[in-house]
Amino acid sequence: MAENGRVLVDSSIWIDFFRGTHDAVKTLSAVIRDQRVVICGQVLQEVLQGSRDVDAFEKIERKMSIWEYEAEQAADFRLAARSFAQLRWAGITVPPSDCLIAAVARRCRIPIYASDSHFNKIPQVTLFEEIHMNENR
Repeated sequence: MAENGRVLVDSSIWIDFFRGTHDAVKTLSAVIRDQRVVICGQVLQEVLQGSRDVDAFEKIERKMSIWEYEAEQAADFRLAARSFAQLRWAGITVPPSDCLIAAVARRCRIPIYASDSHFNKIPQVTLFEEIHMNENR
């Protein structure tokens, strides 16, 4: 099970949430209500860099600053590089940034909540939707 019920929320979900996508709003609102949200530096960067202007950047920066923050560590970069390389050797391409987010989640033993299918390809990653779906059965 996840450490303390925490959930590392990927930028794909934050983007859907800020756009008002129903499923993301519904599920992330429950995670927020239960105070389970965790972000890392890579997620923060991805969300902020999508801002359309300085005002939007500052607004999103304020909104994102309230969440529990799990900083990347040197070992996360090594694990991300190893995962990326092993996938590439197998002919599978995933963004290096997703490998880094997955490495943080693995170290912290927490699932990733993402709508990005790349995480399905990264070994030893637990996805929040899998847990969420199993809890509702």
